[in-house]
Amino acid sequence: MGEGGRRGEHHRGAQERAPAALAQEASSTAEQTIAAMTRIFGEHPGKRSNHAKGVVVEGRFTPSKEAATLSKASVFAGAAVPVTVRFSDATGLPQIPDGAPEANPHGLSIKFKPADGAEMDVVTNSLKFFPVATGEEFRDLLVAITKSGPDAQKPTPVEQFMAAHPNAPKALATARTPSSFGRQTYNGVNAFVLVDAA
Repeated sequence: MGEGGRRGEHHRGAQERAPAALAQEASSTAEQTIAAMTRIFGEHPGKRSNHAKGVVVEGRFTPSKEAATLSKASVFAGAAVPVTVRFSDATGLPQIPDGAPEANPHGLSIKFKPADGAEMDVVTNSLKFFPVATGEEFRDLLVAITKSGPDAQKPTPVEQFMAAHPNAPKALATARTPSSFGRQTYNGVNAFVLVDAA
């Protein structure tokens, strides 16, 4: 077979591999994170990939009088604002017992629904701070966990990840099992900037 034939075969082989490679490259960090969670916790159709078990409550948030001086956000304007609140356990396991150590960190998310329609979401969990700084690092942590089974060579991928990200084990060490969701301290995952009316 001549040189052109070999080149053609190589080109066809590359084309056959390209869709899979392109699909992997095209998948977003969020999709890769969910895929890693599914590998860790299994498939649970109709359930969230993480914090699968939770309880939802409805209520009203009434800001303090001082809140309006700190921020011009409508949720602090003075009138009570309807809220939807979800308390949750960590993991993608919908049947996990609330008191299980693996259920940490616990989560609390709040959706504020002011009359002006400017909804605001606050997502918190019971860690004092989040173990990583970016979505990509969180994905990488989960992927390292998936590769760190009992037969994994030492140091395992998750041990290597923790060594390279010293704040991760420090953050995870702050998780404690609460006596109730109501007695748990929750900390923000995201930062908010308060802009006053001035």
